[in-house]
Amino acid sequence: MAAQDVKGVNQTAIDAGGLANQIAAGLRGGRVKVCHDSYVADGTESIGSTIEFGGDLPAGAKILQVSLAASVAQSSVTFSIGTTNDPDKFAVAGNTSLQNTLIPLIANGLGYVVGTVDTDSQVIVTNAGAALVAGTIYCTILYTTD
Repeated sequence: MAAQDVKGVNQTAIDAGGLANQIAAGLRGGRVKVCHDSYVADGTESIGSTIEFGGDLPAGAKILQVSLAASVAQSSVTFSIGTTNDPDKFAVAGNTSLQNTLIPLIANGLGYVVGTVDTDSQVIVTNAGAALVAGTIYCTILYTTD
């Protein structure tokens, strides 16, 4: 198969120009905001427990990335990352990344626009597979409001 030169969706819009091809605010040249949070697990959080991180994001914010890391390997724990409306929006259930100490999972925020549906402003992590192991879970949310 021959090599191909292709363009991303936003690059195509930029090249086309004009008002009909404007990129959503913040997705090009936007200022990135960060919300860093942590949760200290005591080991009693059972399967199906959720952890809310970062508080409610403002309506219109575009989520760029959510990353998680654990200070202690969460052996046998699986999890998902999403919002209270869609608990596995950014990382599907069954993810095992927290089973490694301080190796971050980087989940694409998909440019998701907060306020698209009700109860989508809170980032949550839902655990499965086993109870959490005592230790700290770190969460960093990158978003833009431009």
